[in-house]
Amino acid sequence: MRKLLLVDTSLRRDGNSETIVDRMAEELKNCEVTVFKMREHKCNHCIACGACQGKETQKCIQNDDITDLLPLIDTCDGIVLASPVYNHQMSSMARLFIERLYPFFHVEKENMSNTSKRGKKAALILSFWGGPADIYETYAAWSVETLSQMGAEKFKSLIFGGIPGRGEIRDHEEYLTQLHELAAWLSE
Repeated sequence: MRKLLLVDTSLRRDGNSETIVDRMAEELKNCEVTVFKMREHKCNHCIACGACQGKETQKCIQNDDITDLLPLIDTCDGIVLASPVYNHQMSSMARLFIERLYPFFHVEKENMSNTSKRGKKAALILSFWGGPADIYETYAAWSVETLSQMGAEKFKSLIFGGIPGRGEIRDHEEYLTQLHELAAWLSE
């Protein structure tokens, strides 16, 4: 059974990111799924202390819920980050999550990662009201590859525009179809 981590990086309750993560969890019934909604957890910023570097396993000196999540990130088969777009970028919580993957960085290891499990799948889903979708597509494709630090080697990104209202993604069948296809890819 595939082990997957779905991360809602929005501070907005009942928003599109939460709807995306909840929908993905429903689609992935044949997998072991952990849903991590950052607004419900203690999530500290990386303090760049370097204490995690040069270790064989992922350790962080901070006592928060992301530190507790590191063993799951290490052993999972895939991860999905869902984020709203603010000022043409993913949310600050999404950036915080990615920066906290620093314990996986090891310059002397294959792909500069000390993960115990390679070949993971990673996806980034961005939702936004309006703006240049083609630029967001390029931004998301580039950003999702930063998850290679935790052992991801296969990447997908989805861009859902024109959905400013809470949970409005539910009204867009084409986006729900793309989520279904992403779930199939993650579970294979």
